[in-house]
Amino acid sequence: MKSLFRARPHRLEIAVDAGIRPRRSMQWLLICLLPLCLPVGCSNGGDDDGAGARARKLVAQMTIEEKVAQMAGDGPIPLPEGGLLWGSPGVERLGIPPFVMADGPRGVAPVQGATTFPVGMARGASWDPALERRVGAAMGRELRAAGGNVLLAPTINNLRHPGWGRSQETYGEDVHLLSRMAVAFVQGAQEYVLASPKHYAANSIEDTRFDVDVTIDERTLREIYLPQFRAAVAEGGAAAVMTAYNSVNGQFCGENGQLVREILKTEWGFNGFVMSDWVFGTHSTLGSARSGLDLEMPVARFYGDDLLTAVADGRVAESLIDEAVDRMVRKKLEYGLD
Repeated sequence: MKSLFRARPHRLEIAVDAGIRPRRSMQWLLICLLPLCLPVGCSNGGDDDGAGARARKLVAQMTIEEKVAQMAGDGPIPLPEGGLLWGSPGVERLGIPPFVMADGPRGVAPVQGATTFPVGMARGASWDPALERRVGAAMGRELRAAGGNVLLAPTINNLRHPGWGRSQETYGEDVHLLSRMAVAFVQGAQEYVLASPKHYAANSIEDTRFDVDVTIDERTLREIYLPQFRAAVAEGGAAAVMTAYNSVNGQFCGENGQLVREILKTEWGFNGFVMSDWVFGTHSTLGSARSGLDLEMPVARFYGDDLLTAVADGRVAESLIDEAVDRMVRKKLEYGLD
């Protein structure tokens, strides 16, 4: 497996696929590629680098409409050579850039010419975190070359049944393996972009994923289904986390206060942002906003006019909106997206 990864020449292919064409000399090409090859200098140090203070100042200058607009995606972004990325807006007048996202468990799938790696299950069989960090870095670099900045990966759900439709995306069923590979991938990817481990949490079934309610006791949840996510954010420094479609103990993951606000954000001290899975990952305005879901993707179903109205009539405190936007703006600043 190692030789397979090493055999793929990434550098020149990335440049050409991103629309950069050689002119006159290889020296010119290398000069143009230099910004893409340099790490983004990511930080997970909270306010240590001043990003927190800057984010608060920027949020204070926004209108409520600008803040709410950043809490939902604004749809697909077609690429010139085919494929598409997904975006959520920034605030142009304040110099706050948008997020530009792509799926990534097997590679930057929507980008024409991007490398297709062995699936997560095959990579997990290597038990080689050092190699997985290189894989994450290669995906992050390719996404950044294509103009993206958030990689929707890795998938770190427990493989509980081989019939699970996305079993090939995850690393396996061993919690320690999931944790080590998750940390390695996140650290590699975040040399270039933001990573978003998924799907939080207890997602292990496909055909009823929108409806299934995982009834689970506290010990099993914490010992089997959560350790890899904790490792991804606490050790790997993941900038984002994507919630799952399913329910856990009667509450959809995107509006599950115990999972998102109590455990992830409060207990683990996660200072990144939490996004929904696509389209049907959000089920309400009030429940999602109050429970700590920061970003609804890929478009606003509940985080548009409904959320503005809920803030206006006092059903959702504006402080919750400020917190969500602050988390996203802080990561944009920490990762140099501005």
